[in-house]
This record gives sequence, C-alpha cells and structure tokens, in this order.
Amino acid sequence: MILANGNVDEKTYPKVDPVWLMDLLGDLSPVNLYISLVARNEAIKTLVRKTKDGIFLRLVLPYAEILAAEDTKAIVIDTLLNELYRLERYKELLDVAVLKQEIQARFEIEMTV
Repeated sequence: MILANGNVDEKTYPKVDPVWLMDLLGDLSPVNLYISLVARNEAIKTLVRKTKDGIFLRLVLPYAEILAAEDTKAIVIDTLLNELYRLERYKELLDVAVLKQEIQARFEIEMTV
C-alpha cells in the first residue's frame, strides 16, 4: 500500500495533494510505502529508509516549479519516477521496475480520461 502526506508551506499547501496520489497509486505496492511530498523553500534532501513496517520515501519536489504550475500532478509523478531508483536497495521488498511501469500506466490513463 502506498500512503502519502504533504510536508508543505503556506504557498505550496493548495498545490500538493497527497490524497490524490494515494487514490491513484495506493494499491500498487505490496509493502507499505510511505511517501512524504516535500514542497518547502528549505534545503531538504530526498531520503529513503526502511521502517519497521515498510519503506519511507521523503520526496523533495522542485519548489519553484510547484509554485509556478497550475496543476502539479505531472511534476509529482515525474519527480517520483525519477527518484524510484533509490528504492532499489530494498529489492527484497519491492520490485521497483514493475512499480515504475505501473505508475506510468496509471498516470497516463488518468490524464487521458
């Protein structure tokens, strides 16, 4: 299961929607994958670590792009796809290549509807 939250500031709060991400991708991971969507004007780095019940990914979104965009969904998905390689260290828990393909397919279907 993919669970997401937002780590945002006042400017990015209305632009980052973790509920949308969970609705779109929530069932794609066989293990708990916790994604924190970070959109803050601070020096924060992407982080991946194993937790007692899954994997945590702090996904740092490009702040200026988030602020400038009307619809940030493509930015969130592109950033996620570009950072999935970081999950490879936990390949015993998650097949990253399959997850990447499924995310791409799901997002493309949503965008065409």
